[in-house]
Amino acid sequence: MKTTIEHFIQDKEVALVGASQNKRKWGNMLFRELKKKGYTVYPVNLNATEIEGTKCYPTVSTLPAEVKNAIIVLPPEITEQIVKECAQASIKRVWMHKGAGGKGSQTKTAIEICKANGIEVVYDLCPLMFLPPVGIHKIHLWFKRLVGRMPGDLKQDRVSP
Repeated sequence: MKTTIEHFIQDKEVALVGASQNKRKWGNMLFRELKKKGYTVYPVNLNATEIEGTKCYPTVSTLPAEVKNAIIVLPPEITEQIVKECAQASIKRVWMHKGAGGKGSQTKTAIEICKANGIEVVYDLCPLMFLPPVGIHKIHLWFKRLVGRMPGDLKQDRVSP
């Protein structure tokens, strides 16, 4: 998972599946943070044509072919269908968001679908814990390590920006 996170950090183009027009929702806050950090963000939302002045795509399959990374910020019940769409759209990496609270986007089945389709996958983590500068999110990362809740090869390793 460490290598996949490093690829996300280095590749400055990412689809945000579940981007929101509502400034109070995480899908909008993450959109704005990614833009601030210099990422080209392709928002995906079936019910929007634009978010914060950026063209919005209705589905993963309508994204430009050059988009190879997707962050999913949707309820887990929807994620399995989204990762199937990612496989068909040739997305190489999927990040299933999970913040400090809540159940996150991931499901065991969605993770298995990614792996079965050769998609690198990150789950149970918030991207802002790794995308520099990390600020307050660094505390969240430290706490997850402290209580032993880091997945896979991230239990002790650091990820280099």
